[in-house]
Amino acid sequence: MELAAIYERISDDREGRELGVERQDKDNHALARREGLTVFGVYRDNDISASTNSRKPRPEYNRLIADAKAGKFSVIVAYTAGRLTRRPREHEDLIDLATGYGIRYRYVRSPSFDLNTAQGREIARTMAARDAGEAEEIAERVAAEVLDRAERGEYHGGPRGYGIALNGRDLVEEEAVEIRTWYVHVLAGGSLSGLETSLNRRGVLTATGKAWRAPVIRKILLNPRNAGLRILHGIEYAAPNPAIVSVATWRAAKQILENPARRIHQSGPARRHVGTGLFICERCDPVTVNVNYDRNGKLLYRCLSCHRTWRADPIHRWISDMVEAMLKREDARERLLPEPTKGVDLQALWAESAAIESNLGELAAEFALSRGAVKVALKTGMDRGQARLDEIQAEITAAGRVDAIAALLAARDPVAAYRAITDVSLHQAVLRSMMIVRLGAPIRGRAVWDATKFMGASQWKHDPRTWGEIWAG
Repeated sequence: MELAAIYERISDDREGRELGVERQDKDNHALARREGLTVFGVYRDNDISASTNSRKPRPEYNRLIADAKAGKFSVIVAYTAGRLTRRPREHEDLIDLATGYGIRYRYVRSPSFDLNTAQGREIARTMAARDAGEAEEIAERVAAEVLDRAERGEYHGGPRGYGIALNGRDLVEEEAVEIRTWYVHVLAGGSLSGLETSLNRRGVLTATGKAWRAPVIRKILLNPRNAGLRILHGIEYAAPNPAIVSVATWRAAKQILENPARRIHQSGPARRHVGTGLFICERCDPVTVNVNYDRNGKLLYRCLSCHRTWRADPIHRWISDMVEAMLKREDARERLLPEPTKGVDLQALWAESAAIESNLGELAAEFALSRGAVKVALKTGMDRGQARLDEIQAEITAAGRVDAIAALLAARDPVAAYRAITDVSLHQAVLRSMMIVRLGAPIRGRAVWDATKFMGASQWKHDPRTWGEIWAG
C-alpha cells in the first residue's frame, strides 16, 4: 500500500479563478484512486499565491515538505505543477525531495516526470521557469490595472471598509460620523483602548459584524481613503469615495498614531488614574506623582521624590466640581480657551518634509561610502535634516490637533459631555487644557478640606491667578 499526500491551493491568479479548491479536491482524489494510492492526508492553502512576488507564507505547503522528509508518504498529488509552486527556488526543493527522499509527483492536468533522471529534471525545470514567467506576467498586468484604476479614481475592489458602501464610492453616513468622532478623540489626546471600550459598550459593530479591537480602529484611522486619498507606491491619487475628514486632520492623526513613542495598548497606573503623570508635587516641582494604596485599599497619590501622599478621592471630587462649575459659566470660553494661533501652510510643510526625506536618503547613501572628515560632515547634515523633519512633523500634528476643552465646549451640554468621559487619556487631556494641578500639604487626620491649602499654587491654564484668587474675586 503506497501512501500519498494531496496538496491543494487557490489564489487570485488566472488558474485559481478557474479552479476552486473543491474542484481540485474531487479530481485529486480521483487520480489517487486510479493510481491505486491511499490518501494519507490533504494539505490545503486557501487564497495564497505561490508566485515569485508573493510574500505570504504557505503553512500547509511547509507542513507538506516536512512530512515528506519525515517519510510519512511517498507520493505527492496536485492538480498541476503550478499548484505546488511557481518559484524556481522552491522547485529545486521538490527535486531534492525526489532525489533525496524518493518522493514521486502525480498531477491531474500537468505531465509527470521522473525527477530521478537528468532528462526529467531538465524538462521539469523548463516548465517551472515557464510557470514563474507566467506568474510574473500576471503580476505585471494586475499592477498595471491597479495603477490605471488609481489614476482614473476608480474603485479597486476588496471587502467593504467601515464608513464606505459596498460600491466603494458612497459613504455610509452613520459610520462616517463615528469615524469623525474617532479623529476628534485621538487628536484631543484620547486613546485607542478608550475608543474600543466605548464602541463595544454602545454595541457598535465593525463592517463584518464583530466587536471592535484597538488595532482595527488604528488601521481604519490610518487609511488615506478617509481623507479622500489613495496612495500607491508613495504617490497620492484621488480616492473614488468622498472624504470623511480633511487631509490635514488625517495627516495629524497619522503623525500621532505612527509616533514610535506611542504605545497602542498601555497598561499600568497612567491609564487607570487621572492624576498619574498629571498632578505635580508643589514641593518637588516639576516632579509628577504616582499612585499607591493605603491599608484599606484606598487610592493615594504619592510623590516620587519626597514620598508625601495625598488621598485621591477628595482631590478627584473637588477637581470635578471645579471643572463642572467652570463649564457652566457664561464666560467659560474666554476663561478656558487659549488665544487662536495663526494659520499653518500645510502644503509648504508637506513639500519641505518630502524634500528633506529625499535629501536624507541621498546623504545616507553617501555616508555609507565616506570616511574621515567627509563622514563627519555628512553626519552633521543628516542630524540637522532630521531635526528639521521632526519640527515639521510636530507642526503638522499641532495644526490638526483638537484642543480637548474646545471639543468639550462645542458639545450641546459641556457638563454632561465631561461626565460621560470614560477614557482616562482623554480625561487627562481635558484637565491639561484647563489647569495646572500642584498638590500642596497633604490632608492629615480629620482636617477639613481646604483647596487653597491642599491644592498648592494650582491654577487655570490660561489664567495666571491661583484658584483661590479666582474664586475669591
